[in-house]
Amino acid sequence: MNDIELAKTKECDECGSTYFASTSQMIKLCPECAYRLYGYPNCVHEFMDGRCRLCHWDGSVSEYIRGLQGELE
Repeated sequence: MNDIELAKTKECDECGSTYFASTSQMIKLCPECAYRLYGYPNCVHEFMDGRCRLCHWDGSVSEYIRGLQGELE
């Protein structure tokens, strides 16, 4: 990851993971949380060294989203 990509990362308000700002349609949510909470298109995650190389999400899931997933199972 280069300095330009690092400068354009944000921290998700829901799960706390950093993510590339350009990969989410919502200003304060990573692509995963935007998808889980509001149905926005998600990243097709490709994990390498503990992070998605496409959106930089680290796999974090908030307690709230974990609860939603439990309701769906």
